[in-house]
Amino acid sequence: MKWGMITWMSLFHVSLGVVLLPGCSSSPSAKNDRSSESSRFGATAAYGGRYRPVPATPPKSPRQLYREVNIKQDIIPRGKHARKYRRYMKPRYITIHSTQNFSRSADALRHSLALKNGKLRAPKCRGGNRIGYLVWHFTTDQDRAVQHLPTNEQGEHADFDGPGNNYSIGIEMCENRGNSRSATIERTAKLAAYLMHQHDIPLRKIVPHYHWPRKGLKQPHKNCPHYLLDNGHPGAKWQWFLAKVNKHFKSISHPKIQPNPGASPYAASYVATSSRATSSIPIVASSSSRAAPRVRSKPSIPMVRYHSVKRGDTLYGIARKYKTSVAALKTKNGLRNNIIGIGKRLRLP
Repeated sequence: MKWGMITWMSLFHVSLGVVLLPGCSSSPSAKNDRSSESSRFGATAAYGGRYRPVPATPPKSPRQLYREVNIKQDIIPRGKHARKYRRYMKPRYITIHSTQNFSRSADALRHSLALKNGKLRAPKCRGGNRIGYLVWHFTTDQDRAVQHLPTNEQGEHADFDGPGNNYSIGIEMCENRGNSRSATIERTAKLAAYLMHQHDIPLRKIVPHYHWPRKGLKQPHKNCPHYLLDNGHPGAKWQWFLAKVNKHFKSISHPKIQPNPGASPYAASYVATSSRATSSIPIVASSSSRAAPRVRSKPSIPMVRYHSVKRGDTLYGIARKYKTSVAALKTKNGLRNNIIGIGKRLRLP
């Protein structure tokens, strides 16, 4: 996604960028929802034009698909830069972008480094960027997908305080020189399918950045991701991409991966509901990137109680006070009779 007029420098030496940010949009209605089934841009997942049919793929488990995506977690530290404020989100959409950053070094890892160091700045203003930073959830290239944000936190990648930021997971596809575009698209399609499966997101809600309008601009719909649009609009190329996503989504043969109820609140681990899956998939969907600190419990020491005998005390009165018996008191303290002296310390059962 090309961020307005931001000047991208090599991410080895990223300096403060100047961003011309568009206006935000309101909630999409049935009239302008370009992902709705009634829209001519609806996600029918049918290939079209000169694009070849997308062949089926063999059945696979969510774990297998996760491994094929090759997700590397490099979460921005909580409380820093774009995660200075925690902004909860329940994802309803997945928004696809392209970086339009053609520097040879601008792969997924370099974008992750820039995000962690707070280098992708944007002017914070009312009706515009809310946090002063650009941030999204995943960046994909030919080799990997890098995760920057938990999937239950809002990003700043689409339409400011609109539904694109408030309810969508943002995925950026790298365009650096030497990177395979076809491999990047394939990895992005697998990642989108996996996220659909995890968050119950329907195919019609896999949308391009173009989907979210920018009010107040001459061109409210951004040409992004530009190489998956036809003359700046969703068409045959976008339907071809959705067919890829749908292919991988339909290949998932196991139940959804669900959060482990006993997992740490710092980093969620996932276990499959299928009895054949026994281990977890560590995609982060919680509010922090750090694992919970291991707390070592100290061995418990049995508590010993005593009673110092005062004037007027009797064994019967002491036993009644501490809800025990006279016989237990006598056994615990080696008493042969009921006579006790003032000042004597009696060990309580």
